[in-house]
Amino acid sequence: MNAIRKQTLLAAAVASAFAAPAALAQSSNVTVYGRMNLSFDRYSASDATAGAAADIQSRNRLVDNSSRLGFKGTEDLGNGLQAIFQIESGVTGDASAGAVAASTGALGTRTTFVGLQGKTWGQVLLGRQDVYYGNGKLDEPNRLGMLPNAFENAAAGRNAISAAGATGNGVMTPSLNRADNVVSYISPSFNNFTLKVQYAIPAGEATAAGSGVKNTATAFNLTYDNGPWYAQADWMKNSDLALAWDGSAAATAAGNEVTAWKLGGAYAFPSNTHVGLLYERLKNETGNGAGLAANVTNPNRERNSWAFNVVQAMGNTKLYAKYGKLDDVSGAAAGGSQTGAKHWGLGASYSFSKRTNVNVFYAKVDNDANANYQFISYNGPGAGTNATPVSAVGADPTSFGVGVVHNF
Repeated sequence: MNAIRKQTLLAAAVASAFAAPAALAQSSNVTVYGRMNLSFDRYSASDATAGAAADIQSRNRLVDNSSRLGFKGTEDLGNGLQAIFQIESGVTGDASAGAVAASTGALGTRTTFVGLQGKTWGQVLLGRQDVYYGNGKLDEPNRLGMLPNAFENAAAGRNAISAAGATGNGVMTPSLNRADNVVSYISPSFNNFTLKVQYAIPAGEATAAGSGVKNTATAFNLTYDNGPWYAQADWMKNSDLALAWDGSAAATAAGNEVTAWKLGGAYAFPSNTHVGLLYERLKNETGNGAGLAANVTNPNRERNSWAFNVVQAMGNTKLYAKYGKLDDVSGAAAGGSQTGAKHWGLGASYSFSKRTNVNVFYAKVDNDANANYQFISYNGPGAGTNATPVSAVGADPTSFGVGVVHNF
């Protein structure tokens, strides 16, 4: 009888050991999600300022377009308080050995955070997050995620074409996008307005021994979302960072600043037509004075840009059109003439289900004579990848093709 009782108690203990983790798991809600977005395109870059010898001849490519895998979840802590987290990583759906980039190849390369939220006071998040980068409904084609990277906005806060896409007097350091070491506060919606305030230490404070340089950034985002109307205003400042054009390094970047602001609006018509318009002003200022030769006569650089997009839904089909323009860079010592660019995009997608669609697209960057803006590419430098090539100034990258997108 004692042996039977002991066996019963042992079985109960084993069952309890397995039940405890299950009960703990049930106290939180975890979601696995992701996207695979790959396309086949024909790429070229023609009309280089130096002539046909500097053009990039047409070639076929198979490209991964920011595919990702993520985990997110919440846990109720009582009294309306919740713990929240997200771990999102870029994955390369067409990778060969070594084909990794900043957004792939490791866990948490995309937006990754942990935080707390309450219904009455909002959210506080800590981790790797988008700073100033997102355009929300202002850029509906990109927000929907149904097209390749070549179709992303050419202007106003997105890095769809390289921000340092001009040489000499056209080079600028861009605004922040996705950064490490970020603390964010996001308010609840008040009368359809939501405020986000962010503080970041992108490269860390005083990274060089003996240096007092403290690379810090602040950003504000205000959105208004009310039915068919949407509006957004952003401002950011990144201080004490090495600029792409003034010869500074981490230890000599004191006083350098990148500031940017953008403003835009969108409207969804009853005809299932969505339009978006946004404007951005980017400014670089060097605090190094005459200590660096490049700063004697050109301490500041500025650039304006704007973008427009339209999405027309017709049943399972969506049609897309985009246009963006980056003005010449002003403030450079010898002038920044012919350092601007334009970006066109036309596309269509057909949804087989809520998660799977196919697309066709055409995109082109029309560079001025002293600019070489590019399409974005996350494929990385590894062997076998199809990263966007570096083209000569004046050359105009063109991409057209087809793609498949699956969200899960």
